[in-house]
Amino acid sequence: MPVSLDGEPGVILHTRPYKENSLLVELYTLNYGRISAVTKLSKKVASRSKGVYQPFILLKLSLRQGRGQLWQLKDAFLQRVAFNFEVPNVFIAQYLNELLYYLIKTQESDPKLFASYIETLEALEHKQDILVALRKFELVLIESLGYALSFADENGHDIEENCLYEYSPTVGFKLTAVETRNAIKGSIIQQIERKEYQSRDVLSTLKSINISIITALLGGRKLKSKELYAQYLAV
Repeated sequence: MPVSLDGEPGVILHTRPYKENSLLVELYTLNYGRISAVTKLSKKVASRSKGVYQPFILLKLSLRQGRGQLWQLKDAFLQRVAFNFEVPNVFIAQYLNELLYYLIKTQESDPKLFASYIETLEALEHKQDILVALRKFELVLIESLGYALSFADENGHDIEENCLYEYSPTVGFKLTAVETRNAIKGSIIQQIERKEYQSRDVLSTLKSINISIITALLGGRKLKSKELYAQYLAV
């Protein structure tokens, strides 16, 4: 029996024209994860679609499960006003959406990830602890995908404060005796495990670890948000 949802919290990740007078809408929802849906742009819907059917707006969605993977988006209502980002924070918000779009499979619910996504958008809007919020979101995403960090070395031994390690997505933390550019102090790894993100070194290391995992998961796919940010910095 087809599933009908009324008032499902969600956001739009991406839209594009679909057939005649319709949109293909990629959604990220609280209870059903990522959903691909079609909505018909009737005169009533089209008159307000520019204000509602766009990213970075928390919505209440009315959906009906159709054939195959496509749902029907019947309607969408504002749950709160649209998030408002200044440059360059808008590029970070786009980065979040691209990660969800490319890495989250359809209809895989993770309320913890959904909550982290909304919290990160709020941090971007209010310009509060942005780097910490971003790193936390990446960690929750990585955990949701089944690649949570293991705070032990490749042999299962505890991380030692005074030792050096290198990290790779395939091996994890590997003990090293050479102090290279990629070497990580055990004390830094221990702070990450304790969720102590105050230090610049901790945040920089965590960024490097997270990006290495995410890059591997993307499988060579380029993110438009990073290209736009690079163009912004060039200007």
